[in-house]
Amino acid sequence: MSVKIFYGKQTAEGTAATVLTDLGATDFSGGEKYNSVKSETFNSLQAEGDQFLIGIETSFDTPVEWNAKVLESILSALGYAKVGEETHYKLTAAEPAFFTILVSDSLNNKKTVYKDCKVNTFSLNAAKGALVNGSLSWIGTTAEFQSGIVTESAATNRGESLVAIDSIIELGGTAVTADVESVTLEINNNLEAKGSIDSLYTKKIRRSAPQATTTKLEFNSYDQARFEAIKTKAIANASENLTITLVDGDKTILIEVPKLYISDSSRGDYKGAGSHSLSMTASINNADNTPAKFTF
Repeated sequence: MSVKIFYGKQTAEGTAATVLTDLGATDFSGGEKYNSVKSETFNSLQAEGDQFLIGIETSFDTPVEWNAKVLESILSALGYAKVGEETHYKLTAAEPAFFTILVSDSLNNKKTVYKDCKVNTFSLNAAKGALVNGSLSWIGTTAEFQSGIVTESAATNRGESLVAIDSIIELGGTAVTADVESVTLEINNNLEAKGSIDSLYTKKIRRSAPQATTTKLEFNSYDQARFEAIKTKAIANASENLTITLVDGDKTILIEVPKLYISDSSRGDYKGAGSHSLSMTASINNADNTPAKFTF
């Protein structure tokens, strides 16, 4: 198949987006799931009986190669907005934005339109000298098949993928770039689909728990002093801060996670030189009043 994934921010719930951009997706999985109940009425052969369709769930995943333009526009799907200075994005009380996702299939001259979609989970992964990749997990309401495809002239150019050639990682105000193999930022909107008794389709998408923000650092070697210091900080319930600077040519993205609590510090590779993974969860109880801050 020959497909491309496009997205657009909706102006309102129920109104499909008309301004589309190439998402930079590297795959697409999921779609519609048909949920049924089975009749339990006795029958002569004691085999399963009739099934009745009771609901259609729309959910899918799109692994992506991030770039500055797409990342900035997707932040509204996480409830982030510009606050104060023009280039700063922080979490606000605004509801996550609705998006339209189109899967354009040029081989079959068809497109699938997913409307009223919200981002359930977001991830960004950066490694030295590699493409900045990640994934988006979506929940939608309906999927509609339409004839024709999305042409390049009908969509906004996204630009080149972001390459973390000169990434800088700071932990606790100290540069640890030379010790870090990769860094991951994940945001979970904790959304769930809600139906109604008079419809097969999802009618509302609501948050079931507070938004959760986590980070993970994979160190490229095991350091005993660092490992012990992290344990001491965890026992003291002391917070950390993490800064990720992504540089690609003239594009710079600064991601700050100002208050993190250690949730897991794991040592591995005991047969070798040792490895160390550090996971932390974010709190909004900080001067910026946001789990993370994005600056473009």
